[in-house]
Amino acid sequence: MERPRPRILWINCRLLHPLIGGDRLRTYHMLRILKEWFEITYFCPRVVDDTAEAVKLAAEYSDSCATYPHRFPPKGSPRFFAEVIANCFTGSVPYMAKKYRSKRAHEWLEKTLTETRYDLVVCDYLVSLVHVMDLRLTKMPPVLVFQHNVESLIWQRHVAAAGNPVKKMIFRRERDLTLRMEEQCATLAAGQVTVSPLETEYFRDERGMKNVLGSVPTGVDCDHFQPTPEKTEPYTMAFLGSMDWEANVLAVQGFITESLPTIKQRFPEAKFLVIGRNPPGWLRESAANDPSIVVTGTVDDVRPYLARAAIMVLPLTVGGGTRIKVFEAMAAGLPVVSTPTGVEGLPVVHGEHAWIADSGAPFTEGILHLLSHPEARQTMAGRGRELVEAEFGWRKAAEIFRDHCMEIIPDAVPR
Repeated sequence: MERPRPRILWINCRLLHPLIGGDRLRTYHMLRILKEWFEITYFCPRVVDDTAEAVKLAAEYSDSCATYPHRFPPKGSPRFFAEVIANCFTGSVPYMAKKYRSKRAHEWLEKTLTETRYDLVVCDYLVSLVHVMDLRLTKMPPVLVFQHNVESLIWQRHVAAAGNPVKKMIFRRERDLTLRMEEQCATLAAGQVTVSPLETEYFRDERGMKNVLGSVPTGVDCDHFQPTPEKTEPYTMAFLGSMDWEANVLAVQGFITESLPTIKQRFPEAKFLVIGRNPPGWLRESAANDPSIVVTGTVDDVRPYLARAAIMVLPLTVGGGTRIKVFEAMAAGLPVVSTPTGVEGLPVVHGEHAWIADSGAPFTEGILHLLSHPEARQTMAGRGRELVEAEFGWRKAAEIFRDHCMEIIPDAVPR
């Protein structure tokens, strides 16, 4: 008789469609494969912008999907700032987690976990752990936290970069609350999984956490992303990333200020193509006033835009996490110029798979070198493509995650 699949309750902070952003892509591709071995119930908030189609498409990555209606204050709105400031003084968890608290979510989770036997609860992102922290059940399945970032380090980098004293105060408080929540994760969760060996090492060695099981590699669909033989815009540089994430905004802002003017002096036809949802107003205004800056906003398919570019730039000074965009660019046959932060934790060798340099003048020099040497671009692009083809398929990532799940549900055997 065929053994039933172990049951996982997967708690996340959003529906996965539309598939934009490295975190959504990672979870989506892994869950599609994990369904072969586990029966997955997916639970998340449903916001005003979520369509009925997005709920329907959850069948691609889960056996069942449950949502709770939720509203977030618009980022930058008076209510948003009021909640952030209030949380600085009264919050027990960082605002990024507190904003997901919901009476409806709490009631659904208590009822479901009481009435249905699950073998494992997965909290996708640290913030999803807030739901588990609030539960008062006599018996709980083991909990695994999927850490897409070291969130406290991101907040520390924001603290260091902030010039405004009010922002610095807010970022410092968010960092401290995040550090506390990460420590709680080390005791509440049976296991943690990261997205790079570097982050695993940080949690284990620097923070002394005993429940960090390991990491899953970044994956990419090499059939979906293919090199374009001929570039129609040989001096176009692309940046790919959600433009409502502060780390990406800072990266693009720094590149436009520090690198783009020098590049345009050498190559007047150079263009900077920013591909990503929700670009801020100042960036749209910059594009309106400067024809060398092109801003796409949300796109259904990034591949036609990547096909236009000669180089992918990743001028990140703050950030962490999946860095899927690095491997998507390599799979698409683009040489990558990145800061060390942009490729942190990835097995990428400078001068072989990518050009790695600090932001500012060294970063600009790397771009100028590759724009001036088409053969060097082609060679680097080829090696990058070879790397992702050989090492970074989604099935491998899913298999590793499956094995980590089984470490903490030893009685269950996936079919």
